Amino acid sequence: MIQVETNTFDRIKKIGAGLCLAALLAVPMAAETEAASLPEKTFQWVQSTSRQSYYFNMEQICYAVDAAGHIDLNHLIVPTVRIYDDIKIDDVRSKRRWNGLSLSGFGDLVGAAEYLDFDLQARTVTVTQHDDLDSGFGVINTDRPGARGEGVIKLDSLSDKDVEGKFYAAVLKYADAHQDEVIAHTKGTLTHEDELKLEAKKHPEMGLTEAEREAVHRDKKAAIEKATREVERKQAHAKHLREKANAAAAAAEKAEAEANEAADKLALMQLAE
Repeated sequence: MIQVETNTFDRIKKIGAGLCLAALLAVPMAAETEAASLPEKTFQWVQSTSRQSYYFNMEQICYAVDAAGHIDLNHLIVPTVRIYDDIKIDDVRSKRRWNGLSLSGFGDLVGAAEYLDFDLQARTVTVTQHDDLDSGFGVINTDRPGARGEGVIKLDSLSDKDVEGKFYAAVLKYADAHQDEVIAHTKGTLTHEDELKLEAKKHPEMGLTEAEREAVHRDKKAAIEKATREVERKQAHAKHLREKANAAAAAAEKAEAEANEAADKLALMQLAE
């Protein structure tokens, strides 16, 4: 089981990070890199570049928990996996060789698992732990850049076209859209204050003054009335087009009948000669 530095990352340990990573690494994977695959029910694919594919674990994504057992909605913990292609694998090996690091086990390298700690208020993400993985999802080597005060990335410094930035943005978007699920994954309890904030987020009209609630009601009513008028306009236009089509069909039918009648008369005249 992977252990996270307790002196630096107590809140990550509180959520059972070791258990999360053990579950993440328990997934069987094919021996060949190109055949590597992850179960879609557990891992959300985000993107693939020419060198690696990016995934995060939907079942283990959770919030941090403080020493009192309260969920910290400001810190999102996300287990991720990257599957490398052959060129990326060779690049990792080459860098280790250049830096004089051990290559033991790296002959079977297929990718990496990383823990991300998002500080939502500070708008940063920290790579707290990086594990190089073999074809059986076993850990070849572990690095903890967060414990050294490294691996901190400012989200706002990343451009819209930045590959890492796109990955982080997709993770945050998912977490926001599935916040109830993320909370359910977290081994802690919400404070009463956070419960109220979440309820207000779901029902924006709560906590407003009477005048503010009336304004919200007016805006909603106006939006509904506008949408209703638009529907009625489109329905009237459709009706008009149907009526024109029906009239055209009736005129065509009448013209066809007249043509047939004229043809019958012509045939009679020809027979009478």
